Amino acid sequence: EFEKEHLTSTQGVHESIIKPNDILSITVSSEVKGAAEDFNLPILPTYSNQSLQTQVTNSSGYSGTLQNYLVDKDGHINFPVLGTLKLAGMTVREAQNFLAGQIYPQYIATEPVVNIRQLNFEISVLGEVKNPGIYNAVNGQMTILDALAAAGDMTIYGKRENVLLVRVQDDGELAFHNINMRDKNTVLNKDLFYLQQNDKLYIHPNKARGNSSGFGTLETIAISALSILISIISIAVR
Repeated sequence: EFEKEHLTSTQGVHESIIKPNDILSITVSSEVKGAAEDFNLPILPTYSNQSLQTQVTNSSGYSGTLQNYLVDKDGHINFPVLGTLKLAGMTVREAQNFLAGQIYPQYIATEPVVNIRQLNFEISVLGEVKNPGIYNAVNGQMTILDALAAAGDMTIYGKRENVLLVRVQDDGELAFHNINMRDKNTVLNKDLFYLQQNDKLYIHPNKARGNSSGFGTLETIAISALSILISIISIAVR
């Protein structure tokens, strides 16, 4: 019953929003040969350190990496021919339709195909997980469950009823959300279940981890004290 409710409540409703500092790959193509060339950035030779570049081959057979667009702090990009355009606040689909509408029919006779990818859709997962780190979503979408799965899931010491989500808001301020992974309503809250680029998840340690850490510290102190005592006794005996 829960699985059915989950599917009807969350499936097919989430689209990521373009934000300042996003790195976008934007390609424009047309069925008319050469019509869209002016709306694409030049192709550059491929270099090994270009991890966020997009591999492409143009109509002449030349291959390399396509330059990307950085969304500035005000949400704008500088697009060939069209100039400065504001994309922040749009979904990827809305931005694709917007660019297509700016190009057709004013500049070309047939409606182009615009493809946009968010290249830096990254989520940080920290704390009590098997593999803490930064994880990238190729399709621009990641849920809390996806992020935890990518990090190897919580350890047995992870506090499942109190996962901290840190999110940078549009005004630059930080928002903090405490999420109970044992509560099914978490899954139904799309704003939290679907993560946004640059979200941070922190898994708090539970009491078992705290007790374990405390025991380890006391044990270390006891061993050190015993070593010192043995040394003092040895010196006294001599």
